Amino acid sequence: MFSKSRSVFTRAGLACVALWALSGCAALQSNDGEQWQESQRPVLMARAEARWDALIKGDIENAYMYTTPEYRAVVNLQQYKGKYGRVVDWRGARVVDIGYDVPTVATVSVEVTYRVGLPGTGGELIETQKAISEKWMYKNREWWYTSN
Repeated sequence: MFSKSRSVFTRAGLACVALWALSGCAALQSNDGEQWQESQRPVLMARAEARWDALIKGDIENAYMYTTPEYRAVVNLQQYKGKYGRVVDWRGARVVDIGYDVPTVATVSVEVTYRVGLPGTGGELIETQKAISEKWMYKNREWWYTSN
């Protein structure tokens, strides 16, 4: 008798633990405020840096895939490639800050290092850094780069 009731209690206990674990692991929603925003920081940082990694490598097609589906519906890949000609030699990029305008729109500050040839330097490339602010939008369970 004890083994049968113990089995029932064990199953009930496991069911409670499973429900508790599932509720704790459930994805936070964008309307969950600061907790959701904090959970999204590493996700957004990874996407922003992956987009920049693609730009640095000259993989414009991959960088294009980080733009919103609405943007891609209006601007085709060839047009996008024209925007990112090799006038600037991107050398590195890192996310330095993320600020939320609203829960589903963020401003990502990226410090980029690049080389550029300036007039009067005899073709010599000058390496410099610049902070760039980018807008990112959360839609359809994903962060998308949106041109400011």
